[in-house]
Amino acid sequence: MAYLVLMMTAPGEFGDIFRAELAQLGFDVFLDIDDQTFETSIEQSQFVAEDFDQLLAQYAPLVKPQYEFRTEAKQNWNQLWEANYAPVEIAGRVRIRAEFHPPVGFEHELLITPKMSFGTGHHATTALMVQHQLACPHQGRRVADFGCGTGILAILAMKLGAARADACDIEDWCVENALENAALNQVVVNVRLGTASLFAAHHQGYDLIFANINLHVLLAELPLYAQLLAPGGQLFMSGFYEADLPQLTRAAAQLGLQRQHYLVQQRWTAAEFSAVG
Repeated sequence: MAYLVLMMTAPGEFGDIFRAELAQLGFDVFLDIDDQTFETSIEQSQFVAEDFDQLLAQYAPLVKPQYEFRTEAKQNWNQLWEANYAPVEIAGRVRIRAEFHPPVGFEHELLITPKMSFGTGHHATTALMVQHQLACPHQGRRVADFGCGTGILAILAMKLGAARADACDIEDWCVENALENAALNQVVVNVRLGTASLFAAHHQGYDLIFANINLHVLLAELPLYAQLLAPGGQLFMSGFYEADLPQLTRAAAQLGLQRQHYLVQQRWTAAEFSAVG
């Protein structure tokens, strides 16, 4: 069976946007080449050129990604994916791997099968959020993971001793994938299809909120995050560049949230916020 392999380069958050859009067109298995470039594949018989051209035209006023196609056999593509899907090691304590990688004795080893979801730990934003998680207590705390993707942050929260982890994503395959990954790691995560607004009736509030999405969504949902945060709780956000941090900081301050520690990797940033007073 022949497969079309697409290599695409798109700047900033547009990489994630095109991944999501391409998944809707039937593309599967996304492999990060670098910060802006990824590969994905589709059965040649399932590829509709007109749909792909329409997708490019839709975003043409905003961005014009570079791309190229090649044809490969299915077996070769699967071998390429496995060969390039290396385990991710974070802070010497967390190792994120697929089932075909052998365990090597890290403090925390997470089994993640990404499928069409995003968040394998290879992207800087996921790694930065994991570093924040490792630095704050989870024992007995209520945790939310908004825009959960593969569910890494919620799964790690449970492994770090959280009493409960709620998660959500706007893509149904992400919800399915996060649930599968939670089962692989033998933890229970409440994953729902939708946005943070699903949990607006959570009267107890969350001790820890993680939102790794993009700047536009973070700014739009920030008032809801502030509402859902329990007294003394901590909010961690990522999915934006360091240059965007002042804008996010000002918006948070208007809601009574003060910026604390933040981390930067390859211009990507993850910042911690807490209630003032």
